[in-house]
Amino acid sequence: MANMDRTIAIIDPNEKAINPRTPEKVHHEISSMLLNGVNYIDALVEYARKNGLEIEAVADIVKKSSILKEKVRTEAVKMKMVIKDDQDITELCE
Repeated sequence: MANMDRTIAIIDPNEKAINPRTPEKVHHEISSMLLNGVNYIDALVEYARKNGLEIEAVADIVKKSSILKEKVRTEAVKMKMVIKDDQDITELCE
């Protein structure tokens, strides 16, 4: 099967339209929180809360971006949430 780019879409109740959520859009939307010193994990949790998304939906988006995935992994190691030798945190997001 060909490698397909999948995005998570939510329906905005105010606009009655489907808004696809890509890793780039999520990163852009959390960037102001990051600039104010909020870490990636907390910013992603707040993003999910503000947008009425399950954290699993945000995890699916993060898994599609090697950059976001690495940022979250680096923070998780720093916060001693995972062991430093763990190279892939994808299974922790399931």
